[in-house]
Amino acid sequence: MGHIIGIDLGTTNSVCAFMDRTEPRIIINEEGGRVTPSVVGFTKTGERFVGDIAKRQMLINPDATIHSIKRFMGRRYRDARSDLALVNYTITEAANGDCAVAINGRTFSPQEVCAMILQKLRKSAEDFLGETVTEAVITVPAYFTDRQRQATRDAGTIAGLDVLRIINEPTAAALSYVHDRKKASTIAVYDWGGGTFDISLLSVDRDVAEVRATRGNNTLGGADIDRRIVDWLLERFRDEHGIDVSDDKIVMQRLRDSAERAKLELSSAPSTEIHLPFLVSDSSGPKHLQCSLTRATFESLAEPLFQQTLAECRNALEEARLDVGDIDEIIMVGGSSRIPRVQEMVRELFGRPLNKTFNPDEVVAIGAAIQGGILEGEVKAVTLLDVTNFSLGIETQGRRFEPLIPKNTTIPTQKTQLVSTVVDNQRTVKIHVLQGESPDSRENVSLGEFELQNIQPAPRGVPRIQVRFAIDASGIVNVSAEDLRTGISDEITIDAPTGLSKVELERAREEAQVAAEHDESAREIKGLRNMVEKELVTLESFLRENRGLLPKTDIFELEQALKRGRMALLKASDKRNLDALLRYLQRFHQHLREKMESQARMH
Repeated sequence: MGHIIGIDLGTTNSVCAFMDRTEPRIIINEEGGRVTPSVVGFTKTGERFVGDIAKRQMLINPDATIHSIKRFMGRRYRDARSDLALVNYTITEAANGDCAVAINGRTFSPQEVCAMILQKLRKSAEDFLGETVTEAVITVPAYFTDRQRQATRDAGTIAGLDVLRIINEPTAAALSYVHDRKKASTIAVYDWGGGTFDISLLSVDRDVAEVRATRGNNTLGGADIDRRIVDWLLERFRDEHGIDVSDDKIVMQRLRDSAERAKLELSSAPSTEIHLPFLVSDSSGPKHLQCSLTRATFESLAEPLFQQTLAECRNALEEARLDVGDIDEIIMVGGSSRIPRVQEMVRELFGRPLNKTFNPDEVVAIGAAIQGGILEGEVKAVTLLDVTNFSLGIETQGRRFEPLIPKNTTIPTQKTQLVSTVVDNQRTVKIHVLQGESPDSRENVSLGEFELQNIQPAPRGVPRIQVRFAIDASGIVNVSAEDLRTGISDEITIDAPTGLSKVELERAREEAQVAAEHDESAREIKGLRNMVEKELVTLESFLRENRGLLPKTDIFELEQALKRGRMALLKASDKRNLDALLRYLQRFHQHLREKMESQARMH
């Protein structure tokens, strides 16, 4: 049996890990890094890059470089408009109302883009482990809706992975914490990444980790902090030069990069210099941006965002019926949790020192790998009792929301509820499944709907229809309805609330496989071209160094071989021809060396 990998599919960066017997290990990617930027870039010719190389092209080709795609996973376009300013590429509305990405005349769903990142992680894992990888545990923010969770599972399926479990990021971090520990305690996991914020409170005791409560915000992350700095820089530039550059995508990307660097530098320095020469030009010449950002100014800009996270912490404590004094340890997760002011505020709130024994960027992936090890049977089982992040229920008369499974209910779980008809002789009952906390059904997230048909005619209120909700360990919802008088039943598994049908999902998976094979072939061809180029340079160097020692006939043959090699390299575009050219040059080079060595022995 192959390894089950654990994947932290992050907004800014993604990390992959596996269990090496009983110890979790981070998988090193193809570039030699422990984290992979969650960035996908396209060239005008359709070539695709993922990770570090894609991130490097953001400044020169921002509208064809996709980042922060996790912010749009499983979301309706109308609900995501406020996040459009965070990216330079084009987010459009798909036919089903979901978000979609338009690049070079093509449209991709966020699931397809995330699948590209997952394919990159899977390839890195296969190279690192030396075996085929097909199974994975993937983490999601604790406050992801069912639509977003299923979108993540769909992304894994498109990438060719069997997603065995979807687990919450803070829960995964807590799993890292309890691995090989005996101490019973109540812990808070403060998880603030590039795109989302979560706070989870857990009670852990030997082999049991029970989530007491979870809160969060799916649209509050490091990118929002960067945006505060960008707005400040725009204002400074506008005040100095009287120019508004907010519509220039390349300029905005330069500002975002500078804002992110400044944020990182201010974690260890009291101030930082931001210098952007030749930001724009007009009739009077080039315009530069140069200013100093102090930590105090930065903290004042981001203070409202910091306070939002603390408010969620207080709400989580209230929902868990815990006081700050009940919390034994605080685990900080995510890049934004490194901000000194954030750490100070969290420490003051809980009155406890922060646990810094874990790498905030890697702890979630390690927890996912541990969960994979538990599923493999290689790691001692830890009973993981997670909870629902939102209330689940149905729409009733008057567009009211009737919760059936309250928020923070331990999963897996199920619940039944009797409903009836609202008019005489009603033959069908529509079951509209919702997720949220508002009593108004229109303000909650619709997970799907189905109809129970062929109900026997009867006065309103007489039929007895039993609605059953079931939530599995991954938080995926199944809803069924049965007419208790006739036994007629129907059900819906909320397995495609993101608008991708099974047919569309299979088509996307096949397209992703073809694209991955094409990318692999392109990488091999590029590698062969580099090897041919290297061999040509070596032969040219050999000719320069030995021209005085070689007979004229050998010099002529070598010059002709170099000429043919250069011409062939320009024309060769397939693996077979490049491989043949490389072998020809290597044999020719070896022949000349052997000839010179033979002549040297004779003398």
